[in-house]
Amino acid sequence: MNVAVRSSGIEVAQPAAAEGGMELLLWILVWSELVVFGALLGAFLILSAVAPAARTTLHGALDLPLAAAATAVLLGSGFFAARAASGRKPRWNLVAAALGGFAFCALKLTAFGHELPVLGELEGHLAELYWLITGFHLAHVLFVAVLLIVVAWRPVPRQIATVATVWHLVDLVWLLILPVIYLG
Repeated sequence: MNVAVRSSGIEVAQPAAAEGGMELLLWILVWSELVVFGALLGAFLILSAVAPAARTTLHGALDLPLAAAATAVLLGSGFFAARAASGRKPRWNLVAAALGGFAFCALKLTAFGHELPVLGELEGHLAELYWLITGFHLAHVLFVAVLLIVVAWRPVPRQIATVATVWHLVDLVWLLILPVIYLG
């Protein structure tokens, strides 16, 4: 949030002191998440190159139609988060975004159920890394979807902007996971 300061008759917008620290923490969170998921996806690419047979088995077990549906749901949910951040019916748009997050979780858990029998027997670390990356992302989606509901309870513009930013980070991470794991 900005605070208007009058100097020589001209209003200048300056960030409020207390919010500068929170904004910095938000961007530290965003960049640290991108670094962690980037490192995990990099390790996945390296293991895929080292063990092409495991990669082929993994791809054969993945449920691509469910991954596509989950992607559409998550991106649609991001649309509602953006609408909330722009001030359009924030409470209802936050709830719609959260419901999209819960739907994504349901689709991903269904996909895990289809993939588990094959991936449970896969030798090597590629399947473990797949479970780690997608499970870690699933935990993020679930946690932030709950945060969306909490913020929707009493929407405050600064909190809406913060939770929408984190929600878009979750979307972005999925858009990095999708080509590396599912389409690669």
